[in-house]
Amino acid sequence: MISIIICSITPYKFKLVSENFKAALGDVSYEVIGIHDARSLSEGYNRGIVRSRGDIVIFCHDDIEILAPTFDQILLQRLESYDVVGCAGTSCLIESAWAAAGDPFTHGVVAYPASDRWPSERYDLLIWGGIDLLEVPGIQALDGFFIAVKRAVLKSVQFDEVNFDGFHVYDTDFTFAAHLAGFKLAVCKDLLIAHQSGGNYSGEYDTYRARFAEKYLGRLTSRPRNTSKAGIARNLDRPQALRILRLA
Repeated sequence: MISIIICSITPYKFKLVSENFKAALGDVSYEVIGIHDARSLSEGYNRGIVRSRGDIVIFCHDDIEILAPTFDQILLQRLESYDVVGCAGTSCLIESAWAAAGDPFTHGVVAYPASDRWPSERYDLLIWGGIDLLEVPGIQALDGFFIAVKRAVLKSVQFDEVNFDGFHVYDTDFTFAAHLAGFKLAVCKDLLIAHQSGGNYSGEYDTYRARFAEKYLGRLTSRPRNTSKAGIARNLDRPQALRILRLA
């Protein structure tokens, strides 16, 4: 069984993403756990974990759309080899912003809407690290718009509600903690998910960045920031995006 935990305060988005998972998972047994009053993403996800029953647990935002036509098969196959998987991440973590080390350490594929329409009919496809390898092992941290984990991970690692009591850095913290605990993380570019939001690094982010740096002092890689140069294919329909990743 797969448990899907979603923190959402927008009924329209929660309904859309729930329907999307229903279509994507086919005959796979699953449950959707909606947390609609989370005090923080860490608190909401931990509350969802207590309620969940699945051998696999997915944590995701409410503004995603699964595009991969065999998403269920890909997810189950990848979790046979890895403990934690996502769509984008880094093999070298230097700070709370997972992509800060830049190339050649940043990997992933994310589709973004090519217009203001959501769900979208056309997408801009961002690709980090090329598509020669759709499955990238040796990852240290993942972007939190979609993370899937084996149940065993949650017996050792949960979300840090004390340090990350808002809506930033919870994902880098959780996945890096899993890496440090010895679990195997991977970026799976063939999961292909669209994300409505590109992220927000303003406001409270600096507070959580400082907390992260203090928590992991001496355990981050010392390296200057570098630019992550994503390849971009613009204004694609779904079949075009799938063909680029050899999924159609």
